[in-house]
Amino acid sequence: MFRTISLVCWLTFSCTTLCCGQSTPVPFSKAVTRLEAGTIVGAENATRWNRTIMLARPRIASGDVSALSESIRQSVSKVILSIAATVDQDPKSIEPKFRLAEVGIGYSCDVKSQLKIVHSDDYQSHGVSLSFIERQMLSANERELGNLRTIARSSSLLMFDVPALLLEANTHRDYIFRHLIWIDANSGKLATMLWMLNTDKNKQTTVATAEPIRWLEPTGIEDRAIHVDGNEFTLGIPSRRAFALERLPAGRPIAWNQAAASLGAMQDYDLDSIVALMRALNEANLASKPTNK
Repeated sequence: MFRTISLVCWLTFSCTTLCCGQSTPVPFSKAVTRLEAGTIVGAENATRWNRTIMLARPRIASGDVSALSESIRQSVSKVILSIAATVDQDPKSIEPKFRLAEVGIGYSCDVKSQLKIVHSDDYQSHGVSLSFIERQMLSANERELGNLRTIARSSSLLMFDVPALLLEANTHRDYIFRHLIWIDANSGKLATMLWMLNTDKNKQTTVATAEPIRWLEPTGIEDRAIHVDGNEFTLGIPSRRAFALERLPAGRPIAWNQAAASLGAMQDYDLDSIVALMRALNEANLASKPTNK
């Protein structure tokens, strides 16, 4: 199975092309892009966006649920957070090699048994009907994408951070969710890890080692349970801190080792540090895998 692939094997190719870019039929993107309206998510045979990384449908699940009207509760689940990637042949390699050409993020809706990306200003032409509340929620979600930050990039990996609120001891606490997406350059298979970072008042980040690394498996649409804090409402209007995730996305847990924890929160990576991080994550992954008896 793919989860047994050594990350160290990946390093021999991709890190030699760190931050490269070239003009190709599918342009190499150095940062996470916004998925275009009308994009079909999950089209594995397509030239572009042929890998699904994450699908998450939010659902109001706990807390001060009564602070929200029924129409708002239903509207929250209308759109699905969608992250996809394009994997293709690397045009700079003499031997057949795969590259992670681009990673995109956006919001999709169910349209005739397909998931189609929609924008708050471009949805009707794609067969989607949104109420006023749903359009406002989608627009707010799209603005939040502006807080996403690409941390590291190579022809075979992309690492990015997303600010998030997580329910902890009945409080909505700020974290950063770090996503690491990479492919095996020989097979083209893709994998994703996610972990949490703490941020102090000086904006210094450290790994939240109390929570293990998650190896994410795209196994359908995640039911993303949301907690509501009624104290974050003013005249019935919620602030952005009114909603928090109940838990991290589901995934196979990987225990932290010392090397990975020391390298996993850096804000800038050079060639040596990204190689060291990938080796440490590889060791943590191998140590955490269940043994077959």
